Amino acid sequence: MEHEKPEVPRPQDGKDELNLAEFPLSAIADRLDPKQKSLVFEDRVWDRNRGDLVTRQLLITAAEEYGLPTALDDEVILGLVQLSRLHGFAERRVPFTRYQLIQLLGWRDESKSYQRIEKSLNRWIGVTLYYQNAWWDREGQCWVDEKFHLLDNVTLFDREKYSHRNRVQTPLPISSFTWNEVVFRSFRAGNLKSLDFDFFKRLEGAVAKRLYRFLDKRFFHRPRWEFHLQELCWEHVGLARSYDAANLKRKLRPAIKELERHQFIRPASDTERFRKVSSGKWRVFFERAGRGVAKVLAPPSNTDALCQALIDRGVTRSTALETVEKFPREQIEHQLEVFDWLLNRKDSRLLRNPAGYLVSAIRSEYVAPQEFTARREQAEQKARSEELDRRRQARIVRERAREELKLQVRRQAVESFWSSFSQEERDRLETECLHGANSFERSLLKKGGTLGAATREKLFEEFALKSLAG
Repeated sequence: MEHEKPEVPRPQDGKDELNLAEFPLSAIADRLDPKQKSLVFEDRVWDRNRGDLVTRQLLITAAEEYGLPTALDDEVILGLVQLSRLHGFAERRVPFTRYQLIQLLGWRDESKSYQRIEKSLNRWIGVTLYYQNAWWDREGQCWVDEKFHLLDNVTLFDREKYSHRNRVQTPLPISSFTWNEVVFRSFRAGNLKSLDFDFFKRLEGAVAKRLYRFLDKRFFHRPRWEFHLQELCWEHVGLARSYDAANLKRKLRPAIKELERHQFIRPASDTERFRKVSSGKWRVFFERAGRGVAKVLAPPSNTDALCQALIDRGVTRSTALETVEKFPREQIEHQLEVFDWLLNRKDSRLLRNPAGYLVSAIRSEYVAPQEFTARREQAEQKARSEELDRRRQARIVRERAREELKLQVRRQAVESFWSSFSQEERDRLETECLHGANSFERSLLKKGGTLGAATREKLFEEFALKSLAG
C-alpha cells in the first residue's frame, strides 16, 4: 500500500523583504548568455537625510561555474523567505527538505524539480550583491552600501528526494540553508511586507510576477503610481536595455493584462496606461484595483520619500500627499532641485512663502532659470565626459586582460610542449634549437647573465610555437 505524502506546513501569510522587492535579483529570462557575468540596476531617489537626490545601484555578479540567477532562481529565494517565515525568522540557519520547498513553490514532485532546486542553491551561493546607496537600513533609517551573498552556506542531503518519490517512511535527514547576516538582520528589524504568496504563484509570466512584487510594495504608500517606462522596465522589472519604448510596451502588456485579469490593478486602455512625454520617452500609469482615491490622503505609517521631501521644505502633509498623488514624480523632483538651487542663492522669489512657491512651481510647471539650466547642462556634459573616460579605461583593462590571457595560453602551450618529451629528447631538441640561433643571439648566449638567459628562453619558446604550428 502506498504511503501518503507528509503534509507540508504553509505560512498563513507570505512575506517579502523590502530591499529584495525593490530591485530585481535576477534577469527576467530563464536562460542567459553564459558570457554575461554581471547585472546592474540603477535609479535615483530623494534622500531626506542628505537633502538631495542620490543614485542607487545594485550590481550582481556570479560565479564562473553556475552563472547569473534567472527568474526561477528568484522564485527559489522568495520560497526560502517563506520557509523562514514558517520558523518566525528566529534563526539564520533554517532546516528544510527539498520536498517541502518544492511543495511550497507549487512545482511538480519529480527529479527535475529536485535538480533545479540544487542548481539554484549552488547558483545563489556564488552570487554576490553589491548595493550602493541602495540597501535600506531600517534600524539606521538610511540608505547604505552593502556587499554580501544572500546565503552563507547550504547543506543538502541526497536521500530526501528518494524517500518522497518512493513513498518510503524512513527518518529524513534535514537539509538547511543559512542567511547572510545582512539580510537576516533586515528580517529581524522588521523590514518586511505582507505578500499574497498564493496569488504570486498563480501568476504565469515572470514579468507579471516581478511587476506584482514591485507594485505591491509601492501600493503600500498610495494606490496610484506613474513611472518612467524605461526606468520601470530596465531597473525594476529587469527587461533588456536593448529594448526601445515600443518593445518595452510590447513586453509589458501581457504582464499588465494578467494583473488586470486577476484584479490586482485597475484595467486601463493603452492611451490611459501609456503617456508619451517626448520622442522615445514614455510614462506608464498603474492604479490598485478595488481601492478608492480617498485612501491617498490617509497618511501612511512610513511616509513616501518624495512626500517627505516636500514636507521637509515646509509643505503641509495633506498638500504634500495630494501633490505626490496628482503630479509625475520627475516633475516634482525637478522643481525640488530648482527650489533648492534658488534657496541656496537666497532668491527673492522664496522670501515671502517658500513652500507656497514650491507647490505652485510643481502645479504650473515653472520654467527653470537660465542659469540653472546652464549649470545642469554643464553637469550633464561633465557626466558624459566621465562616462566616456570610464568606458575608455574599461576598454583598456579589457584589452590588457585579453593580452594577458593570450600570453598565459602561449606560456601554457610552450610548457606543455617541452614537458611532453623525455629528458633525453628534450636535451636533443634544445641543442638543435640553440644551433639554429643567429650570430647576434649566439653572442648574447655566450655572454650569459640576464640577457643570455632571456635569449635562451626566447629561442626555446619560438622553437616550441613553431613546432606546434607544424
